[in-house]
Amino acid sequence: MLRDQNRRAMRVALSLAIVLVSVAACQVSPTWSQEAGNPKAGNPSDRLGRSGGVIAPPKDVDPRIQRPPPDPGERTMPVIPPPGTPGGNPNVVPK
Repeated sequence: MLRDQNRRAMRVALSLAIVLVSVAACQVSPTWSQEAGNPKAGNPSDRLGRSGGVIAPPKDVDPRIQRPPPDPGERTMPVIPPPGTPGGNPNVVPK
């Protein structure tokens, strides 16, 4: 009797596993552009080319995100031109 119950439990478990696997296999995963909510967005490289190489956040996420960068003021790093170029040190000889 215990052996019959074990067999019945194994059959139920196997049937349930087969059903779950078949349901999971039937589901269609969305493409990347559909997940973003814009199915006509296309290839990410094409979109980056159209935007001039600028990646902007979506406009409906948080309007406070879009603000100008801070003015660096006196904290800017000086640009030192390399030797041999206009403005560079002509006395330096590269190795």
